[in-house]
Amino acid sequence: MSLVPESLQQVAIRILTPLIRILLRNGVSYGNFADIARKIYVDVGFEEAARQGQKTTISNVSIITGITRKEVKRLKDALGFDTDRSLKKFNRIVRVLSGWQHDEEFLDPDHEPLDLMLEGEAASFTRLVRRYSGDMPVVAMLNALRDSGNIRILDNGLIQLVNPNYLPETDSEQKLNILGIDTAEFIETIDHNLSVSDPDEAWFQRKASNINVSCSALPKLKKSLNKKAQLLLEDIDADFSDHETDDENDRCMVSFGIYFHQKRTETNEETPDE
Repeated sequence: MSLVPESLQQVAIRILTPLIRILLRNGVSYGNFADIARKIYVDVGFEEAARQGQKTTISNVSIITGITRKEVKRLKDALGFDTDRSLKKFNRIVRVLSGWQHDEEFLDPDHEPLDLMLEGEAASFTRLVRRYSGDMPVVAMLNALRDSGNIRILDNGLIQLVNPNYLPETDSEQKLNILGIDTAEFIETIDHNLSVSDPDEAWFQRKASNINVSCSALPKLKKSLNKKAQLLLEDIDADFSDHETDDENDRCMVSFGIYFHQKRTETNEETPDE
């Protein structure tokens, strides 16, 4: 008989089912997933032991995770996953797009993004990238934004912003990177809210849902919601920009996300209690 509470088992099933569906579509076998999971169990085991004031020893982490001492030692010494690289690239691209929309140097008199020269003393794509992307090469940023459908090169050579939101259209690897970033942030938000005792320390986590929406109304509804959500996110992005700092000791990364989800309501699904 499993000692894991049924409610927690259901949580794991709900989280893992869509993830495993994606892994299978991309050729990741159970063995591959198990190897990744064991490594993460060990790494997080050491982190949790330290956070809870427990001994960060191989023996203690073996007890916490249920993995043998020999395997814990091997995995502890193994190289970690380079998850920061894709996150840094994602953040740099988002910062460049944000700068293009909010920095006065790159806006016209109507506060619309300018079409930029590749190079130049002012209002050039090169200056934009160097100001907002850190050390990411200009050509790499140009290719990333072109591949994602955010920009296009005009016949006169100017670079035009056609989509202010970064969501790769052709690069499935980049789409998967965003899946990992966004899903992790959302679960970390829930974990934070489960852990804090002071309501004032909780992070915003809300959703609107209704099980009786007409399926035939969804196209019109989605169009309306997309417009409203886009306006809200642009407003929030402007707030973020207004509070940016160059102080290395006073910098935090913040995110605010919105998602849409739909599925057909089961006929036996009960209306939640009011």
